[in-house]
Amino acid sequence: MRPTRRGYATLALVVVALWAGLTAGPRSLNAVVMPALVAVGYGWLSLRRRAPPTVTRSQPTPGFPGETRDITLRTDGAGPVTVTDSVGERLARRGDRPDGYSVELTERGVGRLGPATTTETDVFGLLSRTAERGDPTDLLVYPAVEPLAPSRRFAGLVDEAGSPERDAFASLREYVPGDPLRNVHWPSSAKREPGELVVTEYATPDEGGITIVAASDADSADAMATAAASVAVHLLDRGLTVGLVAPNGRVPERRGPTARTDMLALLARAGPGRPADEGDVRIDAATEETTITIAEESFTFTELTGANA
Repeated sequence: MRPTRRGYATLALVVVALWAGLTAGPRSLNAVVMPALVAVGYGWLSLRRRAPPTVTRSQPTPGFPGETRDITLRTDGAGPVTVTDSVGERLARRGDRPDGYSVELTERGVGRLGPATTTETDVFGLLSRTAERGDPTDLLVYPAVEPLAPSRRFAGLVDEAGSPERDAFASLREYVPGDPLRNVHWPSSAKREPGELVVTEYATPDEGGITIVAASDADSADAMATAAASVAVHLLDRGLTVGLVAPNGRVPERRGPTARTDMLALLARAGPGRPADEGDVRIDAATEETTITIAEESFTFTELTGANA
């Protein structure tokens, strides 16, 4: 508990009154000092006996870098109280409102709001009490998702709509007479001896889906997360069954909005590492560039997004 500016001014007035009392008589003490001391004493006692206020913070939904969230703070106290909230890394305060403030999501990861700091004053505004109240709130920031440019790179993974025979990539195998030529995987066939062809096999919806394995060097986790999120969302948006293996865990093969949310949440928290799992799509983020491998073909993530076009 400490004096406010008004409290310091009151104490200064008491000192002046005491000096005046010594020089002009005790009436100065009776007129100024006693009421001021009574007010300070009452304020100290009321703050000491007052129950601490509670602070409730709204739970913001996760989002992507560049988005904003409105945070609402509600207090329950018996007297005058103001609330301030701290904003941690990966977030930036963008404005205050009467009932809270706004934050911008700036970087992938787990941002933290709070703890809140309350400042209570007595009814005269002479004394204040400051303390931290409530627990912090985590705000998840997803990795950025880059749109993928139209490309033949996913010819074996994403097929044109309306072809029930070509639903999802399963594996590569040697060509046998009778295989449709449309199933030939030309990039892999080009690496073999002349006349040796490789075809793509496709799984039906209930036979499994596509597994993405994401790996990165120590300083490339953000690049890995962006590439993996972009590929996963690209495939899920086309109705495919997708699974994800990251350095910090895995999401089993599923489809739909829940799978999308679970994968983004896993990648938001992902650090560097190299899972040993084998998948249909391998993402390898290094300091120089991020490489994506599908079957036996490798290319950079910038090629996939068309950033160099």
